[in-house]
Amino acid sequence: MMANGKTNHTTKPPESKRIYLWTIPRSISTAFERCFVGLNNAHVEHEPYCTAYFFGPDSNNRSLAPFLPTEYDYSYQNVKTRLEEDYPGKNIIFCKDHAFSLGGRYEMMATGFTHTILIRDPVKTMSSFHRIANKPKLLSWSIHTILPDGLAYKDLYDLEVHVRTKLGQNVTIIDADDLVRYPEQMIRRYCDAVGIPFQLEMLDWDSCVNVTKSWSRTLRLLQFLGGIYDRALTSTSFHKEKAEKKEDVSDLPDEVLEAVKICQPYYDQLYQKRIIPEDRETEV
Repeated sequence: MMANGKTNHTTKPPESKRIYLWTIPRSISTAFERCFVGLNNAHVEHEPYCTAYFFGPDSNNRSLAPFLPTEYDYSYQNVKTRLEEDYPGKNIIFCKDHAFSLGGRYEMMATGFTHTILIRDPVKTMSSFHRIANKPKLLSWSIHTILPDGLAYKDLYDLEVHVRTKLGQNVTIIDADDLVRYPEQMIRRYCDAVGIPFQLEMLDWDSCVNVTKSWSRTLRLLQFLGGIYDRALTSTSFHKEKAEKKEDVSDLPDEVLEAVKICQPYYDQLYQKRIIPEDRETEV
């Protein structure tokens, strides 16, 4: 009751819904992230643990890119703390990252998040990663120098087990090919699974929006030097042809074929748990 005798009907704003998307490189995850970037009620974080893994003060991987600055604000503890902060005016907190960038530090995972996973056919991810890693400006990196022994898929599989058995969450898993073939169905199902309303703005994006403004300096520099996110940053929607296109494995080097062989069992197990479009015939 207020001093003037009137009841104060002011209510506490609803808590933000926090969603974490864990994935592997070259999985169309930055395009999926763009579904949230254009929403006025969403705060989006792009690969903070990945920045910590490669460029932060806790990193053991600085030799991979000595020409890039150390990101002193991206210790694992700082990342965890920042992700757990309040973001006034935002009721969706969405973060996209690579599971391998945790390096098994599950105690550093930010609390309060609903965890989800995006997977993609290893033939597509590994061949795409090979092409990107061998760009001249990226010092001819290779799959095996950048990715861990399980080539990122084992880390994704292990994280799903951790979230399910230790955190008690059923992890929502989506496959990239399903996403680009049936974007509206899959995004609607994803939103329903994580408990947020679907918005039509998730399907079409403004290519002029400065998506990278909140990224770490090093990731912005990598984009400037290597253009590794070019297609995702200039796209305005999902491209169905990316799902239909078949990679010619006969042209792939042995390094890539071996990587696919390592990744495939983990992908197959996660694939069996994915959500699928309600009706594959409704979108053509």
